[in-house]
Amino acid sequence: MDNKINLNFYGLNYQKAVEEKKKNEVKEEEKPVVQPETKNVDAKEVLDAMALTGAQNIAFAGLNTINPKNYLDDASISRIQGSMPVFEKAVENYLNIIEAEFPNLSDAQKQELAYQAVLKGM
Repeated sequence: MDNKINLNFYGLNYQKAVEEKKKNEVKEEEKPVVQPETKNVDAKEVLDAMALTGAQNIAFAGLNTINPKNYLDDASISRIQGSMPVFEKAVENYLNIIEAEFPNLSDAQKQELAYQAVLKGM
């Protein structure tokens, strides 16, 4: 007998929880939706601002120099310096091949393909 009563109380409490949840969901849906303010901006102004930002970056590009000795030992520096001519030669070879095969690509696309080919081959 006690088990049946407990089950009924459980069922009543569960039903009450479901009803309260539905009421809370209804209250949340009633919140007004606030639309953000939209301003019409001239596209030329946006492009001018982007160009100015790029010019500022170029102006500051050389100010912060990095000293490799702060981060690497002499053996690592000499190893990297020795590998750079090999890398540059490989990129140059791939650029020549890509230029011959795909003459209509832009220079940036050709460089990207050459870098990817060299890095996959290493």
